[in-house]
Amino acid sequence: MTSAKRTSDVGTALARFNALRHGITSSVPVIPGVESAEDWQEHREAVAAALAPQGAIESLLAERIAGLSWRIQRVARYECSAIAAGRERVEFDYARSKARTDDPPTVAEAEHRREDARRCLAVIEHLIETPPDTPLATIDAEKILEDLADSADEEYDDLIDGVEEAERDGPWTSGRLLAVFQAIAARDGDDFTELLATSIARGRTIAGGWQLEVARIGEEIDRMRDERLLPDAATLDRLIRYEASLNRMLYQALNQLEATQSRRTGAPTALHRIQAFGLPGG
Repeated sequence: MTSAKRTSDVGTALARFNALRHGITSSVPVIPGVESAEDWQEHREAVAAALAPQGAIESLLAERIAGLSWRIQRVARYECSAIAAGRERVEFDYARSKARTDDPPTVAEAEHRREDARRCLAVIEHLIETPPDTPLATIDAEKILEDLADSADEEYDDLIDGVEEAERDGPWTSGRLLAVFQAIAARDGDDFTELLATSIARGRTIAGGWQLEVARIGEEIDRMRDERLLPDAATLDRLIRYEASLNRMLYQALNQLEATQSRRTGAPTALHRIQAFGLPGG
């Protein structure tokens, strides 16, 4: 067969295929906003060119094959979308599962607390050499003292009891915080240097603990993402059943088209066909 003849046959098949746009076959299996009519038409014409149907029956079967294969491709797209959506929800689902605990429910919150701890640690590590008029955030100064009290198994109010410099109504500076440490040490008969060292050690422990917590949460979220490389069980079961149903109909249409074309061309036609679509009950 010459190239011109083959081109003519394909053109004839497409022309007959396009005639099926009207009547009962006029519906277009395109989901608005998700699929495009242009992609569907390109797919439809490619199927027609491959199958080269002739006559109304073969064209109807080819149209059915195009529609079924289009829907099978949609199953694969839906599977990818379901997996992507599930993986995107991991941090939200993790946070919801931890919402009733005292642990930070998200990586962002754990990272925020880690940065707070690091900032407080930097303050006390450089407290002596920092200019005394350097302003401090009230929350940082009070957190440093709360952590020091916790390291000595005290309450914050007990730690600052009688220490005038620690009154909450004034602005905090490096000099003021240093004066509070000195006043606490003098009141309790402790060595100021040792008290400051205790606070620094406590700050390092807290900052290190939050670093470990951030890593632990990250590892747990990564594990949850890895577990979602497949859709959830209910979605996967629906996908398998739907795709199996489409495949059965597709193969039936392909077999029927093959038999119809064989009869038309005078080729031998099988009287029976046996196809297996999985295990019994599957």
